[in-house]
Amino acid sequence: MRIEKETMIENMNKDHVVVLNVLSKNDFKKLHIKGSENYPLTEDTVEFCKEVVGKYGKGKTFIVYGDRFGLLESYFAAKALEDHGQKVMNYSAGLQEWYRAGLPVEGTESIAKTAVKA
Repeated sequence: MRIEKETMIENMNKDHVVVLNVLSKNDFKKLHIKGSENYPLTEDTVEFCKEVVGKYGKGKTFIVYGDRFGLLESYFAAKALEDHGQKVMNYSAGLQEWYRAGLPVEGTESIAKTAVKA
């Protein structure tokens, strides 16, 4: 299920929800939504799902996001998790919309991006 940032904000701090950045570890270190976890999407989506469920558990709801709308990493991650029987929401607008909205981000580029934005 595709969600907007308002739904993400509403759900992201619930105990049973894991906000999952599916970009590379390097991209995650640079900039990510504050409080999100990183689990990069791999070509082997079955293995990706097994590892995610193994790490976070079966009773979780996952909110997945990537960089921005139009790129399909969050769609593929959401579809794979859903096919694997998990509850999942896709914040497809991603990190770029979140950042432009002035919502909290973390990472090595967060200070530089905040300075440029000001």
